[in-house]
Amino acid sequence: MFGLIRNFPKHLVLAASMLICQNLHAGKLSESGAHKSIYVTEWAKLKHKAEIGDPEALFALGNYYYEPPKGSSFRQNYLKSAEFYFQSGIRGNASAQYNLALMFHRGVGVASNYIQSYAWFKLASSNQSPVAINTNLVSSQALETLESELTAKELIKAKELAQAYKEIVSNKRYRDAKFPDK
Repeated sequence: MFGLIRNFPKHLVLAASMLICQNLHAGKLSESGAHKSIYVTEWAKLKHKAEIGDPEALFALGNYYYEPPKGSSFRQNYLKSAEFYFQSGIRGNASAQYNLALMFHRGVGVASNYIQSYAWFKLASSNQSPVAINTNLVSSQALETLESELTAKELIKAKELAQAYKEIVSNKRYRDAKFPDK
């Protein structure tokens, strides 16, 4: 075998030995910290999907910021959670729409705003996604309660806002949607 190596140019032998060493080193790393390597890869994949607007990835990030997994590097940040739910909800994710409605209703991470809450519950209650059946029912019940709590003027404003969000969702004009100010 060493006779074969002697016949190869030195730069190819050096490159081959570097590859072998890198593979051995990578093998040791993956054995000792396999979980970390997978976590970084999965995080990069999730982040990339969120950056390109995948509603499920945006929803997952909202969940991670709302209630960080134990042992993760996430810090609880309700405002970031609400922003990710907003981006996911505006792309049609019923669960994100529902969670955001609750956050506006309770004032978690955002200022309490029953008009915004109504608009997001309205979106969640009318979401046609096959997985939104439970969300539709619970959101409809929340709408009934909110209708009795809002004044007639506030209710008109809330319905207009819900309609504006619905048009953004149906026309896929996500850039037209702005996260509500305080």
